[in-house]
Amino acid sequence: MKSQGEQVVDCGSRTIQDAHHFAHEAMATVFEIYIIDDDERYARQGAQAAFAEVDRLELEMSRFISNSDISRLNDAVCGETVDLGMDVFECLSRAREMYDKTNGAFDISVGALYSCWLNDDRTLRQPSDEELARACELTGLDHLKLSDEDFSAEVLTEGVQFDLGGIGKGYAAEKMAEILREWSLGQALVLAGASSVLSVSLPKDMTGWPIKLRHPVNREDVLARFELTEGAISGSGNQKGQHIIDVRSVEGVPVKGRLATWTMAPDAVAADALSTAFMMLSAEEIDDYCLANPGTTAIILPHGGSEESSGQVIESFGQSRGLELSA
Repeated sequence: MKSQGEQVVDCGSRTIQDAHHFAHEAMATVFEIYIIDDDERYARQGAQAAFAEVDRLELEMSRFISNSDISRLNDAVCGETVDLGMDVFECLSRAREMYDKTNGAFDISVGALYSCWLNDDRTLRQPSDEELARACELTGLDHLKLSDEDFSAEVLTEGVQFDLGGIGKGYAAEKMAEILREWSLGQALVLAGASSVLSVSLPKDMTGWPIKLRHPVNREDVLARFELTEGAISGSGNQKGQHIIDVRSVEGVPVKGRLATWTMAPDAVAADALSTAFMMLSAEEIDDYCLANPGTTAIILPHGGSEESSGQVIESFGQSRGLELSA
């Protein structure tokens, strides 16, 4: 879903004076926190509490941990009901919400399709027609039934592979923000792998957190500048050997025609999911979504035919929110 380790958002707060900076490795990426507070020691303690929350969530949400809730869901047989922790259930519920709102473009059940299209090193392979047909049969959130009564999930089709990678870091960023607010450290910015950025709240003497969007291949090329005042921004792309599967296509093929997308949304979960979904939605569908969901902005970078070339015409949708496009 999301390019791992690819910096698609450049946070200008790295140069903000008096901001305490903390970093922590988790979920196959690096989480960062910038905090404005007079007490550096207290800020560090609050950051450590937030990072501990990320570690806890990873144990429950990672498909690479054998006894996690997601792994137990992936191993379940048809008709089996799996009891879930509150956070995993909430994250699955948000994933279902975004699946419905994007008409299936954002789909956490894409694991089978990824397995047949990608080698272990994430390079593309050509699956057989039989492999593709079977993978498509195992894709779609209609294969999962969530129960609000007991916070459980029933697997309706055995073999479906769920992966929260496209939404989990955004969810973790929101939980980190909750911890920081509890510690009265709300003047903070959270970065989840530099592909997702969440404004906890603004420092009193700032009009916004300065953000730059850089070309994913030509890093010297700044595509846009703006100040993030509230909510979150997230980016997705097909750069550096990473691939996003178009789950809405009949064949379930990798997305073509777009190099990257960035999405601003009221919360990090929505921004995370939408940056992936907007890689495959049409311009008309993106425009309709932004019009129907206030506070959502999309920036689309088409594939210019060569990943080495910059200067493509980029498109924006939704409210500009102070967005300054450089191309």
